[in-house]
Order: sequence, then C-alpha cells, then structure tokens
Amino acid sequence: MKHLRKLSFPYLVWMMTLVFGPTILILLLSISDLDIYNLGTFTITFDSFSFLGSTKVINASLNSLFYSLTATFISFLIGYPVAFFLARSHSKYKTFFVSLLIIPVWSNMLLRIIAWEKLFYPISILNMFGISLDLIGTPLAIVIGMVSMYLPFMVLPIYSVLEKLDQNLIDAASDLGAGPYETFTKVIFPLSLSGVVSGTIMTLLPSMTAFALPERLGAGKVQLIGNVIQDYFMKTNQVNAGSLISIILMIFIVIMFILVLHFDKEGETLI
Repeated sequence: MKHLRKLSFPYLVWMMTLVFGPTILILLLSISDLDIYNLGTFTITFDSFSFLGSTKVINASLNSLFYSLTATFISFLIGYPVAFFLARSHSKYKTFFVSLLIIPVWSNMLLRIIAWEKLFYPISILNMFGISLDLIGTPLAIVIGMVSMYLPFMVLPIYSVLEKLDQNLIDAASDLGAGPYETFTKVIFPLSLSGVVSGTIMTLLPSMTAFALPERLGAGKVQLIGNVIQDYFMKTNQVNAGSLISIILMIFIVIMFILVLHFDKEGETLI
C-alpha cells in the first residue's frame, strides 16, 4: 500500500498552499507589525491585542453571541421535531424529504441572503398576496436569515442519530411500562444527545462568524464579529488586528470541533 501514498501528494500540496500557508501568515500578522499591503519592516509586537478591549470588538462579540445563540435555539426547536419525524417516518418519500433539506445548502448562500432581502422590503413579490414586510435593518430579519441558512446543519446530525436508533430499546421501554413521554425523555432524547451537540455547534459557529448576512439583512446597523474582521481587512487597513481576531476564532472553532468528537467519537454526525 506504500506506493499508493504518492497519490496523496496533490492533497498535501493543496493543504500546504491553501490551508497551512494562509494560517501561518495570519498568525504572523497577528503578532507583528507586518503590513501585507505595504511590505516593510517585520517586528514582533503584541500591539494588536489592545484592539480586543475596544468598544467595537466587545459590542460585536456580544452581538455575535446573542444572535448565534438565538438562531441556534430556534433552529433546535424547529429542527428536532423535523428530524424526529423524518427518522421515524416509513414513507417511501423519506429520502426525497431529506433531500429537500440538503439541496438548499448546495446553492450559493449569498443568493439565498439576497432572496430574503428582497422579501423583507415593503415592495416585494409578497405584495401579490397582500403581504408587505419592512424588516430590513431589524434584528428579526437577521434571526430569520440565520435560521433559514443554518437549520439543515441542526436537522441533519440529529436525524443521523435518530435514524440509527435501535428500535428494540424503544420497544423495551414500552414493555416496561413507559409511556410516550417517558420513552422520549428517558430513552430517545438522551440517546440523541450526540446529534444535538453536533447540530448545536454546527449551527452556532457559522451564525457567530457570519458577515454577509448581517450586512445585507441588517443593513449594516448590527455588527457581528465577522463584520469587524471584514472592516479591519477591507476598510481600515488594520490587518494585524483582523488577523488576531481571526486566530482567536479559529482556536474557538477547533475547541468546538474537539467537543463534537468527544460526544461523537465515530464522527457519524459530521456533515
């Protein structure tokens, strides 16, 4: 099998070029005064850490936490029943229904955001049905957008666990006198926790780091941490501060990924 290892060479090149290389560059930018737009001196400094205490970063972090937790909680309330229904369904259209959840994920996210944006203006296609919304720039628009974007990331891991649940355990609970409520709370839900944890993290992380969605649906009135990073890189030319926040987010994502693996050691809920 050793001769097959050469086939992994393109993958290693791809990883070094597009993953490790940029990551190392961002790390260097976060702890130095290097300016990628105007190459000059390179001095190790921790001046960028002062930005972490700025009002802009703190407010954006709190906004990210609030909106991501809200969107994740609503996604769970909607997603768990949907996943449960699909997993317990014996319909011949079951695969089709699951596909309906996956197909939107394959489409361009920016297009989906713009579609919601058009619907949230007072003058939209909804006027044909006597409905006129004026939600652009409101927190509700951002939450609806997040839930619609990331709901499949909540449903699919839970569905994956519930669909493989041993029916004998449920039958045994019924035989021992457990009612539907006790069977769910003491058997089904505890056994589906790995899917719930995976779904929660997979919904929470992209919601927390979103930048295009709050920019379009929030009309720039609400800044999340992703918007701050974008501003530092694209508008204010403070790439060192932007790199530092990016590194912190990457560390946070790695910790969350380790947490997922802790609850799902076989990785069956990872999508």
